[in-house]
Amino acid sequence: MGLYFPLFVDLSQKNVLFIGAGRIAARRLVSIYDFVGSVTVVAPDCDPAIQKIADAGYITYHRRRFDENDLDGMDVAFISTGHAGTDVRIAGMCRRRNILVNAAGDHNLCDFFFPGIARKGPVVVGVTASGEDHNLAAETTGKIKKLLDYIDIPETEENR
Repeated sequence: MGLYFPLFVDLSQKNVLFIGAGRIAARRLVSIYDFVGSVTVVAPDCDPAIQKIADAGYITYHRRRFDENDLDGMDVAFISTGHAGTDVRIAGMCRRRNILVNAAGDHNLCDFFFPGIARKGPVVVGVTASGEDHNLAAETTGKIKKLLDYIDIPETEENR
């Protein structure tokens, strides 16, 4: 596998769908929801962190199984169902609709990787190990977060 180019994209007007709502989805959702226009989650059950965010009104959560109509109007989809065959099927649906897709269980199904994110004010750093070593990416992200604590970066109202 080759190296992946870091591309920062404005998601503030995009509709993002999470299919599956376990621990991995929760971690990703917490990292991304400040960046996106709207987030919808579809899953029969969800991680308590997702339920808390839904209860606060920050996301839309549908407590049920995925239906292909859930893809209507979506720009990006994150799949983490825990079932390989389901992930393959949903990724195919996304591709047919030109929806960017990330499948937590299989990097071969991904149009992009979800980076480790270190953020302070307007500075956002994304880290990936090109899908090869999640632990290395997480460790590196942690070190960058600590480094950002030592840098004087002014926060603006827009970037809080």
